[in-house]
Amino acid sequence: MNKRLNFIGVATMYVGVIMGAGFASGRECWQFFGIFGSKGYIGIILNGIGFLLIAAMLNYVAISKNTIMLGELISPFKSVRLSKAIGLILAIIYYTMLIAMSSAGGALVDQVFGMPQWIGGGIITVLTLLTVLGDFSRVSEVFKRFVPMLFAICILAIILVLSVHTDAPAGKAFKPGGISPNWQLSALLFLSYNSLGMIAMAGSSTVNAKNSKHAYLGAALGLAFLTGLTLMLLAVLLKGPEYSSTLGLPMVGWASLVNRKFGYIYAVALMGAIYQTSCSTYYGFSTIIKKGKYKKFVLIVGAVIGFVLGLTDFKDIVGVLYPAQGYIGWLILLLISLNFFNELINNTRVVNNELK
Repeated sequence: MNKRLNFIGVATMYVGVIMGAGFASGRECWQFFGIFGSKGYIGIILNGIGFLLIAAMLNYVAISKNTIMLGELISPFKSVRLSKAIGLILAIIYYTMLIAMSSAGGALVDQVFGMPQWIGGGIITVLTLLTVLGDFSRVSEVFKRFVPMLFAICILAIILVLSVHTDAPAGKAFKPGGISPNWQLSALLFLSYNSLGMIAMAGSSTVNAKNSKHAYLGAALGLAFLTGLTLMLLAVLLKGPEYSSTLGLPMVGWASLVNRKFGYIYAVALMGAIYQTSCSTYYGFSTIIKKGKYKKFVLIVGAVIGFVLGLTDFKDIVGVLYPAQGYIGWLILLLISLNFFNELINNTRVVNNELK
């Protein structure tokens, strides 16, 4: 495999995997940080440090083992059963993301266009299924086309909202609190939840980087950019916390306040982000299904069930599924840490033996 990614390419991959539909909609930022007010800024900064440490551990293991396999990146034990169990856990998480993205698509068309939620959810589900039934190149093409557009429009929206005077409509006063009793726990849940999606990308970008220096520098650059962007996103949401708390997709609402037409543009870009996130995660789920005549049937049935479950309100999805995935993520992060230290100790022993 040709090692061709420089540090900018590596940084782009980190940004792409974390800055998905939930991030761009502003819902994740509000649910995990905004609801705690100014304390959310501290949580975001600590998350940035945490992401960097996790990326460094994954990079080290990937380089040491020269692997991109999930089981080898996560598990410190040489157990086939454990690797399969880890794969199953991640597959379940990836499947729940189809549910979340179907719900997000429904919330988007309802909030922006006043259409029934099932229309938006149906569009996302059908497009996702048609894409995943193809091959990996089709999924990667979707990612390549939609992510850059999302980045540009999201950054533009944040700059415009922060620089242009916008008066948010009056809303009901909200009571601080939400998915966790305090901002510290909420920040940890956000860290573990988003780290799950970072695992495979960290291994692939490291192994395909020009060298280890590009791998580490790219990770640091990408995560620093994301931390800064999240801080700016929180600043937007806190311009009118009562208004932000009432919206399933806060950034669409704020973009519409700047200019209604720009709000529509942001909504279209976000629909693309929802579709891209849904494709990447449902494809991840599809990889555990054995190839054969039943795979297509399982994917179709899974999509239908995901669509039905996705009719749940998106705010409820974020408030229930994401924290649950965050708790599961703690176990995965513990295994990653053990794997890192195990690999570090083994390599140190090898070096010491060679010096004797």
